[in-house]
Amino acid sequence: MYATAFAPGVLLAVAVVSGGHGIRGAVLVGAAPAVALMWLLARVLGERATPRGLERAGHWAGVTAWLHAHEEFAQLPPAAVTVWDRYLGYATALGVTSRAGRLLGFDAGDKRRVWSAYGGTWRPVRIRYPRLRPGFGATTPRLLQLACAAGVVAASLCLFALLRQPDWAVTGGLDTTHSLRRPGLVLSAGWVGIALLGVAVAGRFSRWMLVIAFLAMMPGNFADSHEWLDRAMGEPLVAETVAVVCFGALAVYYLALAVLERRAPQTVTGEVLRLEPRRREKAPRFLALDTGDGDRTIAWALPPGVSDVAPGSTVRLEVSPATRSVRSAAVVAG
Repeated sequence: MYATAFAPGVLLAVAVVSGGHGIRGAVLVGAAPAVALMWLLARVLGERATPRGLERAGHWAGVTAWLHAHEEFAQLPPAAVTVWDRYLGYATALGVTSRAGRLLGFDAGDKRRVWSAYGGTWRPVRIRYPRLRPGFGATTPRLLQLACAAGVVAASLCLFALLRQPDWAVTGGLDTTHSLRRPGLVLSAGWVGIALLGVAVAGRFSRWMLVIAFLAMMPGNFADSHEWLDRAMGEPLVAETVAVVCFGALAVYYLALAVLERRAPQTVTGEVLRLEPRRREKAPRFLALDTGDGDRTIAWALPPGVSDVAPGSTVRLEVSPATRSVRSAAVVAG
């Protein structure tokens, strides 16, 4: 919300520069409304403590400290309400009873910081979700498919850059702007076609890809003849060389993961902190496990076929560290 305070200042700065004034004046004029709006937002949205509020906050801070002093609250199940009565509810609301809160589904708050007492020490555990990690949770056939897709893209880009000829495009004359053989259109058509081929090999092709491909070719369709476009028809571009190296390295990476995936699984035991779904229904879910070794953990990939586990339970997992995928899960204590 604070970022929107800079929008009026940016518009004023653009107006000042368009009027022929210097950059220094534009910065001053643009910063004035941003500072004023941020000050107003801080006044409206900031915390305004009252004497009564400070008194109640101090009271509940004392209750929280008292509950933390009794470490057994961390592992109390919901059934312990028969013994602790309303104090179990207080502890759950204040985030002290991590196990009861997870079993009751009250842990929908901070996904990256969860309190845990597994291992004998009450501490917050930081969870990292490897959403952008290539090959996360993938099986061996899937890794081989992705390696083929990356290899096809790398090889196709290399061949397209080396074998294209200058006579594929019209680089001069009056008909350049009306020709279907303009360098920009030829290059964009080749790159988009290679991208579609890679997507098809990876098994992710859909009809929306055709719409995206059409939009991606529009800049090349309207691009006029430039020196770098004409030169690109006779020699590879630097960006193409970088892309070939990157996709080639990605193919090798997926192949290495496929080899490591064939190794014997490792066994880890710990308490399930969170289960987080992915955007795609068939994608493996994130399973955050606290092994008691530290205050940081990286989520594992729980495939749909593996037996489900409940947050707060102690489980023994057979895992593949290369792809961080769970092969089997057994509940040790629920």
